[in-house]
Amino acid sequence: MVPALILALTLSAEPPRAVVLVGRRTAMSATDAQALAQRISTTLTTARVPLQLDADAALAALVRLGVKDPAACTGRKACITELGRQLSATHVINLSLSQIGGDLAVALELMTVDTANVLERDALVLVPGTTPTAEQLAPFATRVRQQLAPDVPKVEAPPVVILPTPPVEPPVAVITPVPPPMTAKSRVVPITLGAAAVVALGVGATLLGTGLTARADAYRTEIVDGVARSPYPASQVQLRAQGATTQLAIAGGLGALAVGLGAGAVFTW
Repeated sequence: MVPALILALTLSAEPPRAVVLVGRRTAMSATDAQALAQRISTTLTTARVPLQLDADAALAALVRLGVKDPAACTGRKACITELGRQLSATHVINLSLSQIGGDLAVALELMTVDTANVLERDALVLVPGTTPTAEQLAPFATRVRQQLAPDVPKVEAPPVVILPTPPVEPPVAVITPVPPPMTAKSRVVPITLGAAAVVALGVGATLLGTGLTARADAYRTEIVDGVARSPYPASQVQLRAQGATTQLAIAGGLGALAVGLGAGAVFTW
């Protein structure tokens, strides 16, 4: 019940739409900051983070809306989330890039657009001219992926239990009392015996055919990698063979019964 409820809530929820923006840059040109942001976007996408817009696509969309540089927000959450709302996003991966002395500081934040809450954050210090590696961004990418696309627990079907076929008990022989002497015109008893013999013979023939087919299937083999192997487990082969043997035994009993009934019909005619 609980896994089914989780699955229903997950499917009914609005799918996340994340964008990457440079919300702050210090002592860096807009061109260098955007190039670094795009390389970070590419690394996150490779790590299977579901992005609606990478850094370049998000900037191009904002330019069309009249916003030339999202870094003008200078890190203010209300400004950054408003830009995400204009891009119809549910989440913003906000980048703060700062060139300080001989170091390049990179701060990453996953923010919700509706509440401006910071769900995940990370920070790196790089040598100027380098970009974060996949290994450096892996922890942040994993956490963001879980926030945007959490794993849905699998609802496994109950295992199928194959019950063994119960043995079929052979028919109990019925001793029919000797009928009273018949008159020359009475044919009821032999006709009844003959009809019963025909029915027993037909049922026996049917069981004989199905039993032979079942036994052949039980011992059927297939060539796998040049070796003849049964398609069934050993336990299944034994169960199928026992079922076929039981059907053949019943067929033999019905055949004998049909012969006896036929003889009785002849002698009582």
